[in-house]
Amino acid sequence: MRPGSPVRGLRLGAVRDDESQAWRNFYPDGLPEDWKLPFYSHYWKDLLFPAGDWARAVRETGWLVDVPRDLRLYFELPSLPDDDPTPCGLLAEALEQRLGGFLLPADAEPPVGLGALPVFRCENGPQLPGALQVARFAGPGGVVLVLEPEPDLTLARWRGLLESAAGLLADARQPVFLRAGPGELENAETILRLSGLG
Repeated sequence: MRPGSPVRGLRLGAVRDDESQAWRNFYPDGLPEDWKLPFYSHYWKDLLFPAGDWARAVRETGWLVDVPRDLRLYFELPSLPDDDPTPCGLLAEALEQRLGGFLLPADAEPPVGLGALPVFRCENGPQLPGALQVARFAGPGGVVLVLEPEPDLTLARWRGLLESAAGLLADARQPVFLRAGPGELENAETILRLSGLG
């Protein structure tokens, strides 16, 4: 694998998945937990924490000191019924420029007090060829896409999916996150380069 880099219209990143065998195999045996983010950032520069990891991300903040300076973290927020902006503010303060943004569910209002923090709200995502699910998050800072590719896509279907995703983004600074393993992420980057999208 080679380090990921921004490409025309698409900047690829992963949705964090510690339960996936593919992601567990991605990290070398015996790699300390606090080295995983630096290892990941050698390959890709954006990472999305799914809503299921939210409680752990804000409860155990010691890991924040190990986030590399060139890695941008995004967080899918669960519904926050108590409207408490404190966890978001604490993460933003600790991460500084390493915070990419907060992704809100469609029915959630941003907690009062988030101020100028990067917040993206889920909108109805378009259907894309080759994707089981598409979530489109929009905010003042642009658009963030979260895609779940169909299993075992052919190269042509991968290319079609990536071209369609690129067509939804006007700003190359915003990432496309794949709910997929590291092999699929690497293949997607290769297809981008070979197809002229990279």
